[in-house]
Amino acid sequence: MRKFIAEKISFVPPENLFRLLREKKYFVWLDTCLHNRTEKYSVIAFEPFIVFRSKGRNIHITGEHSKKSFCGNPLESLDNLLAEYSISCPYFFSPGALGYFSYDLAWQIEKLPDTGKDDLNLPDICLGFYDTILLIDHTEKSIQVVSANLTGEKEKSFNLAFRKKIDLLKGLLSCRMKATISGKREEVPADISKISSNITYNQYLRSIEKIRDYIARGDVYQINFAQRLEAEGKFSPERVYLKLRKVNPTLFSGYFNTGDFLLLSNSPEIFLKKEGKRVMTVPMKGTMPRGKNKKQDSAYRRKLLDSEKDKAELVMIVDLERNDLGRVCRYGTVRVKTLRRVESYKTVFQTTSVIEGILKDGVTPVVLLKATFPGGSITGAPKIRSMEIIEELEPNKRAFYTGSMGYIGFNGNLELNILIRTILLQKDRLYYPVGGGIVWDSLPDAEYEETMTKAKALFLTLGREESVLHSCTSGRR
Repeated sequence: MRKFIAEKISFVPPENLFRLLREKKYFVWLDTCLHNRTEKYSVIAFEPFIVFRSKGRNIHITGEHSKKSFCGNPLESLDNLLAEYSISCPYFFSPGALGYFSYDLAWQIEKLPDTGKDDLNLPDICLGFYDTILLIDHTEKSIQVVSANLTGEKEKSFNLAFRKKIDLLKGLLSCRMKATISGKREEVPADISKISSNITYNQYLRSIEKIRDYIARGDVYQINFAQRLEAEGKFSPERVYLKLRKVNPTLFSGYFNTGDFLLLSNSPEIFLKKEGKRVMTVPMKGTMPRGKNKKQDSAYRRKLLDSEKDKAELVMIVDLERNDLGRVCRYGTVRVKTLRRVESYKTVFQTTSVIEGILKDGVTPVVLLKATFPGGSITGAPKIRSMEIIEELEPNKRAFYTGSMGYIGFNGNLELNILIRTILLQKDRLYYPVGGGIVWDSLPDAEYEETMTKAKALFLTLGREESVLHSCTSGRR
């Protein structure tokens, strides 16, 4: 069994580690900035020993001294590669593969129409394989450097290499802590010259009506439909992200620098969590804005809980997720632990459910992913027909949006979010899609307003709420 080493270093706020390490090769931060008893860890990793990328059936595996490109099944190839680095580790988070899975990976799982414009041209899978991670415990205020011997080095050489990593990290922290960025600079994260959407207000309303027609015909019960907000300008990725997590702290945020583009996720939704054979999914449906005071807050919270529409949306997705987990879980183990609960964030209330199960023998993280991807909360019910309609009505491929970002450990554990409330930065352009579940009772104008509510954290981050709202809703009649 492969050896691993863990050593504590002095606690440093993770945002300071981020400032110091963010430009390292393939830097990734799985950021629990709204931690609680069950989600109290953040993970930082950089300089992977392997990078796995795929687009369609084209697969690229790049190591420190090698590069391999071939055509094949990306999920099978990933499963085989992960198996080569299996380890035993007492922590939930161990060294492993960190990065993201695009929504468009679904085309390698299901037969779907392919009509949307792929203007972003992002990888379907982009993962770094890391032999060392920084494991941050927010409750204990501790940082563990965890490293695994994945290449079969002699123990003495492995221990020496680990000591060098520790010494380099300690030296970096002691010499560069004065280089942290002041809060004042964080207030100016972007200089925006243009804001737009990939769909007009009237096109959005017509699409909602068409979805209602599909529902009336019995094609689907619910569809998640989205528009993509876009901005041109000059952006400081570091400052945008630090302000975003301050404006709206969430449990499953993340920052991933691939070198070609950056993902800045402020996601509140977990897609999958696997520990041993236990698996959990927590779909999120139903949104209401926060009030300006406690009385308004209480009224909005009650309105969300009393909404039959929002309840129906969530119950439909619970049934879908139970079915997906049933493909890979032992018979009789899939259960709804919590049907409907309210989660509070700085800008919105959301309702979620908790579904659990026990996996069958031999179900790897990738097999679990294939059985359930993409998450039902951001497709609709039934899933395949919903995805066909999404492809018909949304003008652009979703790419990163409503895919998943997170971690597959070499110890077999997994934790992935749903890539909602997520920014893509690509050169001088920012992309931020927002959507919602559409059912028969949906009112087109109200659904549009819900997307604006969900975008509020972005608007506040950019300091452009009024002008963004005016720009995105211009032409309304």
